[in-house]
Amino acid sequence: MLDQKTAAAPVAQPERLPPLVAPGRRMLLAGLLSLGVLAGLLSIAIGWLIGQLSASLSAGALAAVLGLVGCFFLAKYAERVLAEKLGQHYVAQLRRGLVAHALRSARGPSMGITIARSTNDLSSIRNWIVQGMVPLVAGLPLLIVSGTGLWFLHPLLALSLGATLVLEGILLTSLAGGTFLSARTLRRHRGNLAARIADTVAARTAIAAGGGIEREVQRVQDTSQKVIDASVHRARFAAALRGGALAIPLLGTALLVAAAAQAQLPAAAVATALTLMGICAGTLGEWGRVVEYRQNYKAGRRIIAPLLAEQERWQASEASPASTRDAKELMLQPSSVRIQLPESMAGKFPMLRAQPGQRIAVRGNQGDCAALLAAIATGSLAHDADPQAGVWIAEGRSEDLPATGRRKLIGAALESMVPERGSVARALRYRHPGASLRKAVALAETCGLQMAHLPDAEETRLRRGGEPLNSAQQASLLVARALLREPPLLVLDSLLARLPDAAYATVAELLNDYPGVLIFSGELPGISETASWEARA
Repeated sequence: MLDQKTAAAPVAQPERLPPLVAPGRRMLLAGLLSLGVLAGLLSIAIGWLIGQLSASLSAGALAAVLGLVGCFFLAKYAERVLAEKLGQHYVAQLRRGLVAHALRSARGPSMGITIARSTNDLSSIRNWIVQGMVPLVAGLPLLIVSGTGLWFLHPLLALSLGATLVLEGILLTSLAGGTFLSARTLRRHRGNLAARIADTVAARTAIAAGGGIEREVQRVQDTSQKVIDASVHRARFAAALRGGALAIPLLGTALLVAAAAQAQLPAAAVATALTLMGICAGTLGEWGRVVEYRQNYKAGRRIIAPLLAEQERWQASEASPASTRDAKELMLQPSSVRIQLPESMAGKFPMLRAQPGQRIAVRGNQGDCAALLAAIATGSLAHDADPQAGVWIAEGRSEDLPATGRRKLIGAALESMVPERGSVARALRYRHPGASLRKAVALAETCGLQMAHLPDAEETRLRRGGEPLNSAQQASLLVARALLREPPLLVLDSLLARLPDAAYATVAELLNDYPGVLIFSGELPGISETASWEARA
């Protein structure tokens, strides 16, 4: 008997996201930096020409100004497009990791939370890249180049720009902390609202039957009021940031005019300086949003980064299989099965050893049994990094195989499952995409799924958790998929009882003669158990 050990203290999860500078994004970042330098050089040229125009009107100088303004427009246009490409490329990588984590997690988040993470939290990261980081990457070179131009006109003019930058920095720094806390609070309330709405809609039949529509709508409204209050609270910080970021450049313009008067600069130099300051003011005006987006990004990062780190660990363990076996060789003949639970579950069930042809009933707390069968089916027993934990087939751990091989060794049909989006033909062969469609359809009809009763036979499109199939048809599809090519280990629960009566009797006969190991839970009449897997007392 395995002794239950004290669980190790949880390790603090990092709050780092994947690097932005990565293949596929380096050229975009280099392009943004180049556009920032180009915009700064164009601003100096435009400012100098405007200064010349203030001294004497010239058609050539006016045409040159118009041309350079057009180039400045194109530079900013290209900057925005490149920024969007950069942000979308990065967010697509994060979204892939989030969805993969939700699918691999033994206890996945609710649908509402997953949707909130893949929309609100990823939007905050995308906004930081597109409208926060990019103004910094492209704006800093512009400010440096423009400040250099002001220095050549007169050092006092550059000092006025420097004083403006210092004042802006003080304001934005003082408001950053409160903006971050308000963003975290708003995110938490948005996630709660998304989860409540998703859970409420999922329970709509029970709510309507119990006459509770108005009660549940009011509960949703109460939760949404917290979102409203948190949004208004965050808006106060956002208003202060943006208002200050726009007001301080006006003060900087006043300082520049005073510096020009003190230095007794000619009108042409003053016109050039005001043009450069105006261009810098546009960049500084965006910095209020930069700080707001940065704090929203940090709030989103606190939620997303630990999930992505966990997903990377799981993916790395699957990407480097320790076994050199091929799943095909384990399916050539029935194999013995050993299931060893990780430390987190070992206190509930002992290790199991089973021989081909055994039909083993799992007995214990209903919730524990359901969690155990789901962990066996998904391969999540190995997530605890216990080198012995997992499903061992022919004394080789199935978790050592890539997921594409492991799915061929373990067939599962559980109540917690619903068919994925796509055609019936795809769903039937999901474990074995290369299997014969004719054989898969024949097996499905044996399990009670009559293709002639479907709108488009095996090409019928499934959506929203298996519609248009009814409960019995979905059970028939899932059982047929689990049985396809007789995997060495078959895992079933009370889902089997949803089969049509005639199909149930036929499937029960197949299972009683099943050549591999069958593990099941729940009351399944007609299934003759040969052994039981009892929960620890």
